[in-house]
Amino acid sequence: MTDVQPIRAEPSLPRGRLPRLDPFEAERLFREGVALFNGARYWHAHEAWETLWRAAEDKDRDFYQGLIQIAAGLLHLQRRNTRGARNKLSEGLVKLRRYQPAQRGIFVNELIGAANRILDQLAAGYMPHLIPPVIRFVDSEELG
Repeated sequence: MTDVQPIRAEPSLPRGRLPRLDPFEAERLFREGVALFNGARYWHAHEAWETLWRAAEDKDRDFYQGLIQIAAGLLHLQRRNTRGARNKLSEGLVKLRRYQPAQRGIFVNELIGAANRILDQLAAGYMPHLIPPVIRFVDSEELG
């Protein structure tokens, strides 16, 4: 009789979750998503960030989901779907507020301000002329 050791299974992940990413791959995806967002390619930014969201630790999931929802809201606005834009922008703001003023090296407060201005215009009955918001990276000197 041989002594057989059981194979140790990886802890199971909740449905839809991915294992943690290599830090370099996570940074690459994050920056790719920012570049796509800044190029008004909101669907593609959403796709890059969704991988991060699915692999993120619980404390970071709302941050990525907030970015995804803001991108989705802007995509709805590009498609002139005001209801979808309002809903997704509002949901994204709720998720991002706790990460102000900056998270992962970006100015979250500026993105929140841009989303709020768009929501104010929509609430006033205007279809905003979309001047795409830009996500800026924090300069370490700006944080003081």
